[in-house]
Amino acid sequence: MTRNITLRMDEKLLKEIKHVAVEEDLSVSAWITRLARQAIHQDIRYEESKVFAIEAMEKAGKYGGKTYSRDELHER
Repeated sequence: MTRNITLRMDEKLLKEIKHVAVEEDLSVSAWITRLARQAIHQDIRYEESKVFAIEAMEKAGKYGGKTYSRDELHER
C-alpha cells in the first residue's frame, strides 16, 4: 500500500530533482522513493557491519587472539 506525503523544498532544488528524475526515466516520487530505500539499506548494512565487528572483537580473546587494554592501544 502506498501513501501520499507532502514535501516542501526550495524551487531550485525541486527543478534539479525533476531533471535528474527525467534523466533516469523516473517520476519525482519514484526517484525520492528509490533514494529513501537506498539510504535505509545503507544504514542497515552499516549497522550490521558494526555489530559484526563488535562481535568479532569480543570473540578474539576466546579464540587465541590477543586482547589489549585501552591504555595499551594508546601507548606511543
